[in-house]
Amino acid sequence: MNNWRKNTSLFLAVVFFIMLGIVQPVGAASGTKTVQAYQGVTIIYNGQQLTDTTPSYIIDGTTYIPLRMLMSNFGKGVEWNGTNKQVIISDATSGSITGSASQQIVALQNQIDQLQQTIATLDSRVSTLKGDSSDDASLSDIKSDLNDYFEDAGDDYFDDDGIDTTINLSGDEDDLFYTITLDFYYADDYDDLKDIGETDLKALMSAVKSKIASLADDTDYEDADITGKLVDEDESGYYVKYNGSSYTYSWDDDISLSDIRSTLNDYFEDAGDDYFGDDGITASISLSGDEDDLAYTIKLDFSYADYYSDLTEVSTTDLKDLILAVKSRINSEIDGTYYEDADITGRIYDNDDSDYYVIYDGSSYTFSWN
Repeated sequence: MNNWRKNTSLFLAVVFFIMLGIVQPVGAASGTKTVQAYQGVTIIYNGQQLTDTTPSYIIDGTTYIPLRMLMSNFGKGVEWNGTNKQVIISDATSGSITGSASQQIVALQNQIDQLQQTIATLDSRVSTLKGDSSDDASLSDIKSDLNDYFEDAGDDYFDDDGIDTTINLSGDEDDLFYTITLDFYYADDYDDLKDIGETDLKALMSAVKSKIASLADDTDYEDADITGKLVDEDESGYYVKYNGSSYTYSWDDDISLSDIRSTLNDYFEDAGDDYFGDDGITASISLSGDEDDLAYTIKLDFSYADYYSDLTEVSTTDLKDLILAVKSRINSEIDGTYYEDADITGRIYDNDDSDYYVIYDGSSYTFSWN
């Protein structure tokens, strides 16, 4: 209560001083009165000096402060109504805030801007550390990182810095396939791919697969199956293939259709789930033919299927997708081999009902139930 009275007294004294504009002179006609007045009083608010062109006074122990200076520092507007002899005090708009209050607002806004900038920088660093750029990740980005990482592979894996290495990457979120090409044109110790030890070749291919898995982590490709191939740039008949679990060498005399068939069955072991959304459907693939013609057969077993009773209930689009995927994989496997120029045809049939089948002649499809 005492503080309220003191503040009220100060406020009224200030208003009185401003309205009158003068102090009653000593020895006025109404009587003689002695007053003590001091000029040059400094006003400190929250550690900051308030200044104005009109000085402040202490008269008979009461402090008189310019009203406009005081109100502007509290965000108020002050107007003088000369007709009615009124001092009008109102809440100031943002455009009319002046003095130290305006300066404090600007300073606070600058601090806010700096803090927001700091937060944005920290968020960016955290995102980088966490690898949150998955939405922007692409195969071209991963491929670029691979080539940078393995640019000295010739020296690192074969002790021959004359071997040049390039890596390509293709596929989608389900399957990724890498191709490592070695150029022996400036090699010091090797003439071609066959001269390199199989252990060193497998070490490089395994390292590339591991690096792809690392780069794909937290991206759309993180769950993809990774397979690959290593080839001689000048001798395309020399290559090594990796099917996800084992390696095949083109110069190995034991390469046969049975090796390719085994690779196909490993690769498409989850075809029921991958192509039809039903992991109860099992698929098995056989392959036959020669260097001129290859024919594959996909057998689907619906005995434990969750959603389908037979082949006729499966979408024709999904069946075509599986047929083309198997053909594409065969093309990849026979590249650079004895069978690389063979024409490829295929079919799918129902294991429990041989009357249901799809035939692919290399360009078109025939459905037995149409």
